[in-house]
Amino acid sequence: MTKSIFYIILITLFLTSCNGQNVEKDKLTNKTLKTNMTDSNFESIIKKIRTSDIYENPKNWEARGLNPSEQSVILILRKATNDFLKKLEKIYNSNESSETKLKQVSNIVDELPWDELDTEEKEFIAEELAPAIEAAGFDPWTIF
Repeated sequence: MTKSIFYIILITLFLTSCNGQNVEKDKLTNKTLKTNMTDSNFESIIKKIRTSDIYENPKNWEARGLNPSEQSVILILRKATNDFLKKLEKIYNSNESSETKLKQVSNIVDELPWDELDTEEKEFIAEELAPAIEAAGFDPWTIF
């Protein structure tokens, strides 16, 4: 009887340890899949913002109840957006900690040409860049 109990315990320990390895493998696989899906989402959002005509199309301004800004301001918005996205991609792809990345994202937000924009233009660029910041894993409204 004691031999039977011993073998049952031994088999239970063996099966438990094998199951633990599978759980760890599943966690790693899920993390990899989640990262790949997140990377794909991030890349598609960046591409969508880059290729949009959000500032250039007067209808987008009218939808906000605004008159389109001057062409010189639209160029500032577009250049600032493209520069920001380029820097955000570099941060996103770095091996830094989340805390360091958050500081870096805050810094590039601070580098935007805020002094050259009026209130509506500031809101416009913030709303345009928010999805990219969110896709990078941060809450944009705690950064802006």
